[in-house]
Amino acid sequence: MQLEINCLSLPMKQNVMIMTVIYANMLDDDCRILQEMWRGFDNINLIEIRPDSVDWEETVDAAIAAETDTLIFAGHGTTQGLLFPDFNRGEYIVHQFNVNLIRAERVICSWCHASTFVRDNHLHAFATSMFITNVNESYDNGIMDYTQEQINNNSLRFQQEMNYLLRENIPMDEWVMRLGAHMDIENAVDVFNRQALYYD
Repeated sequence: MQLEINCLSLPMKQNVMIMTVIYANMLDDDCRILQEMWRGFDNINLIEIRPDSVDWEETVDAAIAAETDTLIFAGHGTTQGLLFPDFNRGEYIVHQFNVNLIRAERVICSWCHASTFVRDNHLHAFATSMFITNVNESYDNGIMDYTQEQINNNSLRFQQEMNYLLRENIPMDEWVMRLGAHMDIENAVDVFNRQALYYD
């Protein structure tokens, strides 16, 4: 299967923003919920990479280099970058060798440990850190007694808030503060996910 490139044309509530989304879609609930971040926006260049995508490298690099407004990277990843959506392949879509192509004014890195990648590569970007999206990750980080449904609801609310920040064109240097202010302090997963958000 060839790389799928989709342009969404959905109703826009207020602002029209030009953006490119590099979306590593592993076809799981985690990735499905990520789509809420850009839902409802017009003028999106969506580069969707799936587990069976091939010949995607040049398309991704060209899209990164071409975007000068808003660039979103979303999917699963590590401190080394945004992973291709098949862990067995061990390939990265965004990595230390193509970050120099980034020219966008606003960059959003939404994957686990993206903040370390952003710091290590001296990017000017908003990033998530370790972000709990399933029960196993919750257990691994010492947080018990949360169901997958509760964790999904946390993730959904977070992505919807990200959507709002984009839609209202809120300056990115306010994002960490604003998202932190909406933290549910009674919810250990929400506290964990929001307390390590990063912007530089």
